[in-house]
Amino acid sequence: MQAQCGSGPQTAAVILPLNSAATAPAVPAVHRRAPWRFLIEFSVGFSVLGLASLAGEQVKTSLHLPVPGNVLGLFFLLLSFRLRLIPAQFIEEAANRVLYILPALFIPIYVLGISQRQLWSQMSWVLFPMLFLATAGLWIFVGHLSQKLLKRAVKDE
Repeated sequence: MQAQCGSGPQTAAVILPLNSAATAPAVPAVHRRAPWRFLIEFSVGFSVLGLASLAGEQVKTSLHLPVPGNVLGLFFLLLSFRLRLIPAQFIEEAANRVLYILPALFIPIYVLGISQRQLWSQMSWVLFPMLFLATAGLWIFVGHLSQKLLKRAVKDE
């Protein structure tokens, strides 16, 4: 039997004699995670993300920087990954879960932009064409990118 190349776990086919009873293979320990372990991993990851954000806010207010605090916090998190102070596995579970609610976190930004009546009344002649061009450009870029990726996927198969 040939060895398969890949990064995932490899399983070998088991050939049973004709008269033996087949049983279901045991589930590897990697796939059986206890609920308490999930809660601990999620809590630790979410705490690390929150502490990074709080650290960014603290640095922003103490140094009077024009950069948002959460962006500074993400920079600190990236720096800690690069310096290998924090392993990425600490926040992996929490980051995957927070990713699902990410669009909801941007709603206050949209509401704030829409509620600026004076800005819209004075600058609408510039803002509307720019919004249209930005949206059209994004659609064109994403369309071309997805077509390229789909062609590459078909070639690889």
